Amino acid sequence: MHKYTFGLIGDNLEIKKDIRFDINNKGKIANLTYKECKNELNLREDINNFFLLPGLINSHVHIGDSFAKERGYNMELIDMVSPPNGLKHILLENISPEIKINGIKQAALEMLSNGITFFMDFREEGVKGITILKDALNESPIKYQVYGRFNSIEEIKQIFQQADGIGLSSYKIINLGIKKELQNNKEIYKKLIACHHAEERRKPKLFKEILKDKLIQILIHGTQLLESDLEDLQNKNISLILCPRCNGYFGVGFPPIREVLKLNIPVSIGTDNIMINSPNLFEEIRYLSLIFKVLNRGNKKPTLSARELLKMITINAARNFRVQNQVGSIQEGKDADFFLINLNDPNYYSFTLTKDIIYPLIVQRTQTSNIKKVYIKGEKVFERK
Repeated sequence: MHKYTFGLIGDNLEIKKDIRFDINNKGKIANLTYKECKNELNLREDINNFFLLPGLINSHVHIGDSFAKERGYNMELIDMVSPPNGLKHILLENISPEIKINGIKQAALEMLSNGITFFMDFREEGVKGITILKDALNESPIKYQVYGRFNSIEEIKQIFQQADGIGLSSYKIINLGIKKELQNNKEIYKKLIACHHAEERRKPKLFKEILKDKLIQILIHGTQLLESDLEDLQNKNISLILCPRCNGYFGVGFPPIREVLKLNIPVSIGTDNIMINSPNLFEEIRYLSLIFKVLNRGNKKPTLSARELLKMITINAARNFRVQNQVGSIQEGKDADFFLINLNDPNYYSFTLTKDIIYPLIVQRTQTSNIKKVYIKGEKVFERK
């Protein structure tokens, strides 16, 4: 039986104490019990005060370029990542599969060390890229979904068969033939289609086409979208994934987090290209919090709580990718994916710890060094020495 003094339990990430649970033979949480936590958390100095958190979910990452960290430092967005002539794509074309595989393995280890137990990869290089990813991670415990890109219309069916969905670099590549092929295969395989949109510029005509065609279920970035655009997304039940630090890296703007919160859109967060951005979701939500404070200066509403930020990298992410019945929170019947921090670490010290303080304390203070152990399906997959 697993036993922990404190932790965040359930889809609302509520603080509980004296948490106990078993893990069944399928790696799922069973016999979960806990007690209600009074306002103040009383820590003992003679033991490790491990705090239990659900495994984090990285909603958007390009893991295949992780062999080329900082190769495009200070380059513009288009010159860096736009297919087919961006630096990233030139490097992908000319680097051996062995180097790519090693980069992917190292990036997966880094994610585990950051408490990330599940990631959504947006895979370049068609079927070949999907094969490389699966080869790299065939012995890794980390969970992932892969959203592939097709190099030709003939490759679309193969991508649907071998990936968890399609990850379009832009909707502008869609012609009538591709549109029909995507629609046909989407109905057959019942998989998701995601698309990068409005990262650098707002494109109203393209956005209207996305809404009209009803092909896209997940939109990545949306940095330049207006409140009226977000209302349309909400009405069409299209999920939104934000990548704040990547937007900042390329200087393209701030994600419309104030409008997102006004409309109560359940966004989740991705760290994007590993070649330019570390896969650290705590850094991501801290940056998003600062952006919100700048954009919302002088206004009392909307608000952005630390608990909401934590939901963006746990339960919101699971819901946006339709895996909320398996992951996203610590709950009976879900996979036992979680990690531990130690509240005895000096950067967490405060003269008193209350339930209200715990959420911002975790969001604002957690560093990679604070993550002591990581579990996937109840098996320890990382321990900091």
